[in-house]
Amino acid sequence: MLFSSNLAGRKAGLVLVTAVVVTLAGCSGGEESVPLIKTSIKVQSITQQGNCEDVNVKVTPVAILPGAPKMSNSKEFVTPVKLTKGADGVSCTGDASTIPMAPGKWKFTANLPSENASCERDVAAAGQSTVAFKDAETGCS
Repeated sequence: MLFSSNLAGRKAGLVLVTAVVVTLAGCSGGEESVPLIKTSIKVQSITQQGNCEDVNVKVTPVAILPGAPKMSNSKEFVTPVKLTKGADGVSCTGDASTIPMAPGKWKFTANLPSENASCERDVAAAGQSTVAFKDAETGCS
């Protein structure tokens, strides 16, 4: 009796291990192996009462292209950019990378101390994209 229950336990364990391996195998290769697209965001600002205020950049999809990698985002999100004070004691700079994005047209909006700045960019499946904001300018480069 002890032998049969031990054998049943081993079979159940083998079934569980097999299920985990099959599940993990389904998570690799195919579209998931396509490089994910991230955009680099750079911000230049000046101190506010002697301090650098971090900036949140809202990223909103305008027109997403079909066939995006499965792990890429196609919904609005926010990327925080931590600013650090420059050697001059007045300037603040920072950069951050977005989460993986689906290819297409995206709108980037930065809440800068002087005013909001925004622009639209095509995020392509190939290549690196960078969006740069400078305080007192309403667009980006």
